[in-house]
Amino acid sequence: MKNTLHTFIMGILTLFAIYLYFLSAEPLPSSHIIVKEFSPLNIEQEELNALKYLNRLRTKAGLIPFKSHKILTKASQNHANYLTNHLTYGHKEEKSFRDFTGVYASDRIQEVGFSAPQVIENVSANNKNYKESIDGLFAAIYHRMAFLDFRSDIIGIGVSQNKIQPSHTAFVYDMSAKALEKLYKQETITQKQLTKAIDNNKKRNNKIVIYPYDKQRDIPPAFFDELPDPLPNHKVSGYPISIFFNHAIYKKAKLLSFQLFNQNGIEITDTTILDAKSDPNKRLTNMDFVLFPLKRLAWNQRYFVKFRAIVDKKLIERKWSFQTRRFNIPLYHVTQNNNSFSLNKGESCILYFPPTSKENLLGSLGYPSNYDIDFIDKNTIKLTLLSNKKTETILKLGRHFVKIHEK
Repeated sequence: MKNTLHTFIMGILTLFAIYLYFLSAEPLPSSHIIVKEFSPLNIEQEELNALKYLNRLRTKAGLIPFKSHKILTKASQNHANYLTNHLTYGHKEEKSFRDFTGVYASDRIQEVGFSAPQVIENVSANNKNYKESIDGLFAAIYHRMAFLDFRSDIIGIGVSQNKIQPSHTAFVYDMSAKALEKLYKQETITQKQLTKAIDNNKKRNNKIVIYPYDKQRDIPPAFFDELPDPLPNHKVSGYPISIFFNHAIYKKAKLLSFQLFNQNGIEITDTTILDAKSDPNKRLTNMDFVLFPLKRLAWNQRYFVKFRAIVDKKLIERKWSFQTRRFNIPLYHVTQNNNSFSLNKGESCILYFPPTSKENLLGSLGYPSNYDIDFIDKNTIKLTLLSNKKTETILKLGRHFVKIHEK
């Protein structure tokens, strides 16, 4: 008979009891004002692309890639189908529904035959594709921690789309460790075996993981929502920058400085730093540090980061840079003094509405049928002129009025 202390020991001592931490850390679903018809997803291709993209980000950051796991994939697919079947989002399932396979991810993976109950789950909803899903989860710091976990090496990815309401999609990522699955098939498990299995996985990764990684491109410039919220007083802020130390290598870290500079070398001082003490939700460990710019970063800009800390009595310094997303069509900043633009038929442009406060987001939109609008984020839209009337059109975009001269 298996040792009844297995789950308790693992819950206290190791990796995947932290799973509960992610169960309560849900990114808010996309709150697009305009719900456009999504194209039908090629589910199998989305799942393959998601794994490839996620592994590229992990390996660039210094972590071992995930290997797809058949049983975890079954569990994640079950939950993705559940979410789209019931037009909901998140980690929990209701027992009263026919397609219920477990309240939490730990229940669902065991239901389909995974031997260990330990899992970390990331979930996103209402995304158009795998890249939008993964990019959004990386922007949410607690979900980023799940993807960049030192101890996971296997994953199941499930993607689903509601056929009647195709804008309702679900992407589910269930992560665990092959060593744990193997260990839990034994009759007895000791604390020493558990610790060894976890530490062996940790040691396969870099000593230090930074994100965005050095010279990374296409970084979104903003952070918006996550549950629980690491910045509860801000509805919009800059993209978080993180540095995580490997617990299998290091034991104690004392932060000396964590700085962000724009491409002109000017320090961005309106920031806050989260660590184990200052994190309002107590998700970060004593080896995790996150710098939040309190204002959005700029599109198509290079940023530089400097970090210094005393780690196990030794000075560790890191310097790196990253580039925010750029567009191959014109980008316009919409302000009170700059709100008139020209478009030809079939042309598109990006309209960015710089937030004037920590709560300033776009509201309701009004525009005629000869225009098409896509949300890039909650302060930025892509505007396309489908057909022109060769006149000046005034669009009501949130609290802004934008004049478009149709050429």
